[in-house]
Amino acid sequence: MKSNVFNTILFGSMLVAATGCQEKVITMQSMKCEFVNAGEEAIIYGKGFSADDEIFFENNKKGEIVASKTNDSVLTVIVPEDAKPGMLCYVPKHGKKVYSDFMFRDNRGIIIDFDKYRSTWGGFDPFNDDGEPIKMVSDGDSILTLPVTPPEAISGHYGFLYGIYKEAWTMKRETFLQYCANKEYGGRGNHSVAGDNAEMPIDELCLKFEVFVPKECAFKCRPRVEIFFGPYISINKHGREQSPICAWEPCDSKTGEFFTKDGWETVTIPLTEFNHSYKSDAIKADPLYLKTATNFTFVIIGDPGDSPSENFLCVDNFRIVPIK
Repeated sequence: MKSNVFNTILFGSMLVAATGCQEKVITMQSMKCEFVNAGEEAIIYGKGFSADDEIFFENNKKGEIVASKTNDSVLTVIVPEDAKPGMLCYVPKHGKKVYSDFMFRDNRGIIIDFDKYRSTWGGFDPFNDDGEPIKMVSDGDSILTLPVTPPEAISGHYGFLYGIYKEAWTMKRETFLQYCANKEYGGRGNHSVAGDNAEMPIDELCLKFEVFVPKECAFKCRPRVEIFFGPYISINKHGREQSPICAWEPCDSKTGEFFTKDGWETVTIPLTEFNHSYKSDAIKADPLYLKTATNFTFVIIGDPGDSPSENFLCVDNFRIVPIK
């Protein structure tokens, strides 16, 4: 089943500004990546942009608009020093300011950020003790040299999966990341992964995370990535058999591959997409019940077929946040 997942296409705030005899509609709909380092370019999608306007970050820090990379629907901005997490404020030359519905460096509802909330197990740390990118990993049987250098971090450490998935329907360190709420395993206790948002309807919430996949190691989506939230007392510690599952299949329908273009990207998955059973894609599971969803798993799993592919996936900042 192809999951109806969309990568950050949520509609943002709207402004109708008087410009002569015409009305100009301004929207800030989404960011290519919500986590961008200071001094680097942030790309914002929407409508009504102009290089003559201004944009400010949460703590009233003005961003520098890159005129050569800005048009009506794409706004490119240099992130200022000391920019803080929060909404962006767009100030047109003519008209009233408008705020984004999305959050820059959205740090609400963090499940795993691989810094203060590190995964309990799975995957690899992409940096060595000296802070340099690693060059090889061990899959337990042999040492594998990485074909591509892991990317620069966008928010501290991140989760890194690398390896060749050979054995069908198995979980190995090189193909899964997992958070276990049990304090015995370093978790935060029997608390919903949604935090304060656990009381909200699931159709008002989404899972977001950042992803980086190099073109040289494009993801083949076979096997696919499954994402699910297990209960506190879970079978095999993860609870796949007890949880509605989302199959994240971002691959292009023509090429059968997925890679991120020009760096990291933010992925947005509505929680209503967590809707099928572990037994079969054709079987619909009961809706996700956030109050008992305490564990979290992101895993490459399934049947690799006769030609197992190499997987190189970097992910960060798994979080549950309101869609608006």
